Amino acid sequence: MRELDPGYSPSSAARDPDGSLRRYRARGDAARARLDVDEAVPYGTDPGERCHVFPGGPSALVFVHGGHWQESGIDDACFAASDAVAGGYTFVAVGYGLAPARTLPEMITSVARALSWLAESGARYGIDPERLHVAGSSAGAHLLAAALAIGDTPRVRGACLLSGLYDLTEIPRTYVNDALGLTPALARECSPLRMPAPACDSVLLAAGQHETPTYLRQHERYLAHLSAHEVPVTGRIVPGRDHFDLPLDLADPSTSLGRACLEQLRTTEGPVTSR
Repeated sequence: MRELDPGYSPSSAARDPDGSLRRYRARGDAARARLDVDEAVPYGTDPGERCHVFPGGPSALVFVHGGHWQESGIDDACFAASDAVAGGYTFVAVGYGLAPARTLPEMITSVARALSWLAESGARYGIDPERLHVAGSSAGAHLLAAALAIGDTPRVRGACLLSGLYDLTEIPRTYVNDALGLTPALARECSPLRMPAPACDSVLLAAGQHETPTYLRQHERYLAHLSAHEVPVTGRIVPGRDHFDLPLDLADPSTSLGRACLEQLRTTEGPVTSR
């Protein structure tokens, strides 16, 4: 094991990561069986550029999954669909392809492309292009933070970023890079902490109490970065949650994070702020 590996292994601090992963799939499967859903909709030409769309209202909650950029997929990313649709929101689970078949810049571009596609074509599902909200966990939080810093990515109302990595400069010296293949220069280039502010009206930045020190440190650094760029941001360390079970609270009104997410959805529905 390399020196930095433990800090980049969220399962080392989690209580029941395998159980949480099973709940992702079970809740998502139940939503796909019960709700109206258009599955594996292409938003680009790469086979990984697919999304599941659960129509529910003109505002959309777009979720980007985690998995160290090399695991998981959209079938594991639908666990919040039932809560989102019950709240009157269209839910979109976005896939982006995985390493080593895809590079990190390609994944960032894919997430940006998904948002552009929703802004341009989401009307077929009743989505108002000016009422896009995004959420992402772990690698998904990173990809959204990076994609929203790209100049032509559509501005979104709110972003709920959970347990992300925002400075990747240590990744080339960890086991995570065995699949990613980042050079030091590319790791810097793909780090949101070294990018412009994300095009977003507000950010809810959260991490679980039971994260590794590395993830908690990155949470605090990105919180400071957003504040320095005058992005309206709320930071939360959620008691009793870890890297894997925290996303299960997304849009769930019975949980503190879910209520905060839903409050962000409600309070960012005013006039769009210019980029």
